[in-house]
Formats: sequence, C-alpha cells, structure tokens
Amino acid sequence: MMEILQLNNELLALLSSFMGGGALGGFISNVINRKENKRIKKSEAVQKEALARREDASAATEMMGLLERTVAHMERMNTYNESNAESLLNMVRDRDKLNDKLKRDLELLQLQRTEDHRRITGLEKTVERELTWRQDGDYHYCVVKDCEMRKPTMGTFKRLGHG
Repeated sequence: MMEILQLNNELLALLSSFMGGGALGGFISNVINRKENKRIKKSEAVQKEALARREDASAATEMMGLLERTVAHMERMNTYNESNAESLLNMVRDRDKLNDKLKRDLELLQLQRTEDHRRITGLEKTVERELTWRQDGDYHYCVVKDCEMRKPTMGTFKRLGHG
C-alpha cells in the first residue's frame, strides 16, 4: 500500500507539472495542504498576538515606571515648595517685626527730637534773657549793700520779662 501512495504522490507531482505549468499543481498542493496552511497561519497569528501583548505589557510597565518617577518627582517638588513657602513666610514675618520695631524706634526718636528741640529753644531763651539781664544789671547794681543812693533800693528791682 505504501508503494501505491508513493506512486500516487509521484504521479500527482508528474501530472501537476504537466498541467498548466505548475498552476494546477499549486492548486492541488493548496487543497492537500489546506489544513496545514491554516494551522501555520493560526500559529503565526497567535505568535503575533503574543508578541503584541508582550509589547503592550512592556509599554505598560514602562509607563508605570514613568508614572512612579513622575509622582516621586512631584512629591519632592511639593516638599521643596512647602519648605520654601515656610521659610519665605518666616522671612516675611521677621521683616515685618523688624519694620514694626524700626517704626517704633523712629517715632521715639522723633518724639525725643521734638523734646530736645523744645529744651534747646527754652535754653536759648533763658541764655538770651540772662544776657539781657546782665547787661541791664551792670547799670543797676551797687556793690555797697547799705548805700542810701542805691537805685532801685534793695529788694525792689524787677527784671525785664520776669513777672
């Protein structure tokens, strides 16, 4: 029986070469190998699908890694921004305290300046009055206390601008 099948295969190959220059042979080969061709195509499709799934899984893994790195970076930036915001807020508070202290010191200095100016003006008036009295007194003082000619008499002299 094996010999018959071998003879049939050879006969088929011989017939297919004679017929249509191999076109019919290709058709016959397709009919005979149809199941095998389907299995090969199915296998190729399964391999392509598996490859596509592996690529998708690889891309998903890469995207997850990128997402994790992005989240970690954002957390670092948030921590950095929070610490910067706190330090800036502390700096602003310190500056405000310093400004308030400087304003109080300036007000105190202005008050002291006004008080000093008032005192200096008072002293200038006192010195002026004293100089005027001394000039005026040079003519009215008598060295002899019991002198009858003394004018004004002892205890009655009134200074200018003084009550």
